[in-house]
Amino acid sequence: MQTPRRTIFVVFEDFQLLDMSGPAAVFHAASDFMEGLPYEIVVASVNGGSVRSSCGAEIGSIPLSTVSVDAKDTVLAVGGTEAGLRSAVEEEGVPMWLHRAADAAERIGSVCVGAFLLGAAGLLDGKQVCSHWRSCGLLEESFPKARVDADALYTCDGALWSSAGVSSGIDMALAMIEADHGADLKARIARGLVVYAHRPGLQSQFSEVLQVQSRRDGRFADVLDWIGLNLHVRIRAEELADRAGMSHRSFLRHFQQSIGSTPARYVEQLRLARAKEMLENGAAVKTIPGQIGYRSEAAFRTAFERRFALTPNEFKRLHGR
Repeated sequence: MQTPRRTIFVVFEDFQLLDMSGPAAVFHAASDFMEGLPYEIVVASVNGGSVRSSCGAEIGSIPLSTVSVDAKDTVLAVGGTEAGLRSAVEEEGVPMWLHRAADAAERIGSVCVGAFLLGAAGLLDGKQVCSHWRSCGLLEESFPKARVDADALYTCDGALWSSAGVSSGIDMALAMIEADHGADLKARIARGLVVYAHRPGLQSQFSEVLQVQSRRDGRFADVLDWIGLNLHVRIRAEELADRAGMSHRSFLRHFQQSIGSTPARYVEQLRLARAKEMLENGAAVKTIPGQIGYRSEAAFRTAFERRFALTPNEFKRLHGR
């Protein structure tokens, strides 16, 4: 049996327990299907000892200063509360240790807002990265040289990995298993952990419409409400401009500024969000296109798969009630 790969989790006070335990369970489960122990789990913190998670559960750790990273190691910075994360970022030892670790490790990554630790370590410049959708705006502001993907479940840019957090850390860990040992082991682990399936990293976090609606202003409230009630009909930007009392050109400019999306893209987002709800409630795929404004089932299937990296039938199988 070869020397096991190590997965080193960097934790701090008020860290998110599932950000660590979910991926750790995936790596540990590999031992159920392989001879020996293919992955060794290491939990490390600045001072070592017992570290309290945000839910109150405590976990033992070793000091970062005692961990020597080598070329078979995976280093993962986990997320946590805002106060806990701020304290970890301000603790100079963490970013400095991560920066050194990145040079030696096979790969380095983050779960949820652990991406801010990677940013503080200077590891995000020019890299594609994701985090929980609520934090992506701040991540982009804090590290403008990073290429923040606010929609992905997880990303892999060379040796740098990141995930949106919580359950998506499991998806990222499964992808790492596949990279190390192939798709068969990944599938067996997913079945063993009773997760539905490994979701692809480009699958949406399914949050865009809620984000848009949460920041809309009064100028477009009536327009957005009308769109939501009329997804089954053809929706033209010129008609929306008339409803807003604006010229077509002015409407396009102000809508983009206020909503952060073109009218056409917003309408598609809303249609596909409605499609997800219908699939979750058991609707047959063939009944959906006409109810949300698609001219054909083929056009709907293409748009859905392009957006979510899953076919409508796959999504229904994973999420349908």
